[in-house]
Amino acid sequence: MSNELKLKIKGMTCGSCSNSITARVSKFEFTDHVNVDWEAGSGTMEIMKDFEENKAKVVQIIGQMGYEVEEA
Repeated sequence: MSNELKLKIKGMTCGSCSNSITARVSKFEFTDHVNVDWEAGSGTMEIMKDFEENKAKVVQIIGQMGYEVEEA
């Protein structure tokens, strides 16, 4: 079972920002359909298992990349 995660991401200034986040988050085996839009300041993805635990991992890694992130 999968769940959709919607995020607000602050601090992205260009397409390279969204591409970097997409590439990093896509490396997790539990994510699918990762879409990050720098202009909208948002991101969506499917979390394939252990939603709460893995949501926290995604939020943490995006934060470590230097962006402010919260669930939308």
